[in-house]
Amino acid sequence: MEEIRNEVKQEKRITNKDLMKVWWRWVFFQEASVSYERLQAPGFFYAISPVLVKLYGDNPEELTAACKRHMQFYNSEPYCGLAIHGITLALEEERANGAPISDEAINSLKTGLMGPLAGIGDTINHGMLRPLLLSMFIPLAAEGNWLAGVGPLLIWGVAITFLAYTLVTKGYTLGRK
Repeated sequence: MEEIRNEVKQEKRITNKDLMKVWWRWVFFQEASVSYERLQAPGFFYAISPVLVKLYGDNPEELTAACKRHMQFYNSEPYCGLAIHGITLALEEERANGAPISDEAINSLKTGLMGPLAGIGDTINHGMLRPLLLSMFIPLAAEGNWLAGVGPLLIWGVAITFLAYTLVTKGYTLGRK
């Protein structure tokens, strides 16, 4: 008598801990290996590689394809561009769970969002936030207060770090929808 085994395929899920690791790796190592040919692609790949291993670790062919897919040209504003990481990971998760998502769909999404998010990010970060913070601390600098040299940097660092983490998690959440 033959036994019929129903194998229940466990769905692969990305956790908040995975997203935190992606955020951490990207924020601190995003431009550690900028390539003239691919710009930020090595950093993008480094940031998401633990999640790719989690999703495709049991399938070497898919893992290799994902590695090649994410070493394609990538260039966006570092902090607002983290939304692309989240959306891309949501697509990779769906693909790892059997959804018919092509390489072209993932790369097209990344390519299509790079420019607009870079424009928004540069405007917020370099055109609005930094000048506003610096102008707020000019009176302190005129008085010779040492806080004028440290204050804008600390406030900017906290604000942009919070924005980056929010964007990677929201990108993932909205990318699933």
